[in-house]
Amino acid sequence: MQSLEDLRLLGIGLASFLGVVHASPARADGGYFAGSKGAHAAGRAGAATVATDDVMAAAINPAGLTRRRGILLQGGNRFSHHASSYERQPTLDWGNTEDGVPPYVEFSEVHNSQPWQLLDPVLGVAANLGRLTPAAADFSAALTLFAPPGVGKLEFPLAGGQRYMMLSREAQIITTAGTLAWQLDDVLSLGVSLHWLYLKQLDYELVIDARTMQGANPVTSPTDVLSRVSGSDPFALNAVIGAWYRAAPFLEIGLAGQIIPTSFKTKSTLEIEGLSPEFGDISLTRDGEPARDVSVELPLPLSARAGVRYLHPDAARTLFDVELDVVYETWSRVERFAMDTRGLSASWRDQSIDIGHIDIEKHWQNTWGLHLGGDYHLLQRATGEAALSVRGGVYFESAVAERAYSHVDFSGGEQLGGALGASLYLGALELAVAYEQRRQPRVTVHEPDARVYQEVPQNPCGAPYDSDRLCHPEYLGQPSPAVNAGSYRAVSHMLSLEALYEY
Repeated sequence: MQSLEDLRLLGIGLASFLGVVHASPARADGGYFAGSKGAHAAGRAGAATVATDDVMAAAINPAGLTRRRGILLQGGNRFSHHASSYERQPTLDWGNTEDGVPPYVEFSEVHNSQPWQLLDPVLGVAANLGRLTPAAADFSAALTLFAPPGVGKLEFPLAGGQRYMMLSREAQIITTAGTLAWQLDDVLSLGVSLHWLYLKQLDYELVIDARTMQGANPVTSPTDVLSRVSGSDPFALNAVIGAWYRAAPFLEIGLAGQIIPTSFKTKSTLEIEGLSPEFGDISLTRDGEPARDVSVELPLPLSARAGVRYLHPDAARTLFDVELDVVYETWSRVERFAMDTRGLSASWRDQSIDIGHIDIEKHWQNTWGLHLGGDYHLLQRATGEAALSVRGGVYFESAVAERAYSHVDFSGGEQLGGALGASLYLGALELAVAYEQRRQPRVTVHEPDARVYQEVPQNPCGAPYDSDRLCHPEYLGQPSPAVNAGSYRAVSHMLSLEALYEY
């Protein structure tokens, strides 16, 4: 009964912690997310579908919980530095010609000015509940609160070449997971984890061109306005199911997947600020009444993981293990980031525009990743249990974004990563550390191939964009100038520190 009381008190602590924690976007490979959460998984470069047995099994493979025999308390944090840069290719500025000749404009490289992410926590409790009835399977349960891994904040200069793609974004996501696992026999376990995703904050800023006549201003325009969207989604539901199977004393297999096709659908507010003195105050109305409310939808992917793990014996213990994982995610669900204003209009002085939809085209594609990692038990105690373990791994993830749709908001190219980690065991206490590096090699997009266009909500040039009278002759065939041509680079350094106490 004392164990159940401990669980109850820790659950109350988790709920209290939820009210104050600030976190970053959610867990997976590629897309919105970056790297692995949990010192064990991160130290193995994400190769943990089979090996995971701590509270982060909730996000990786819930079936792994059954290998814990007592009560586990776990807490830690990931400290990250996310550096990213973009250098826009030179272009001709057809919006500011002199005697019909457009100036040739070059751009400086811009960098994320908010690379540090110092609060990215995990906190959880897991317990083996035994057999609830004589005929039942052996049960394990866990409650986990975590900020899934990602790049929480990006910020670029207003005058930078990326201004028509994005100025800044910030996201804070908190996941609360309840996990239940069943050990059916010595060689087979099943598990399920239900996730409550709380999108506490989603802010996004970009510059749009508010011109109401035919034109083209690919660099800067006197009718530029700064658009800010800020909102949240208090509840999105997701679930992870998993299985673990021991095919032989030296060979284990794991399968897991995220199975609910969900999306974040925020209730947001829109603010518009003119960047030229000619605007004055800009008012937002709907049907003649003041209004600022909009909605933003961001789809989340489904995923599937499969892993095989080799365990090398040494007398009565495992000396080391090696695991190979394959991860597949359906990022093709993200066609665009869509903001629906439901008929908002912006007015200033004697002008007015209907804002309509603002869509940031993504056209992401499904991704696959290979993760190879393992643990080596370097030192052991007299009891035969590990005293010091080291771990490491490498991985590759395919590109989530087609090159033509590259963007500064998320690193969409191929990702290469490596990790090192260690655990020191002091009786029932384990201290774990992991360092992970994730790198996107340079991605270059040339202007004829670029497919992210300047947002011009009232551009009279409409599909099929071939009207000489309404469309700028230089951009026939497209709605407005392409603004994502250039070179992209990104590298992340991530340090995870955790304490695990099992009794």
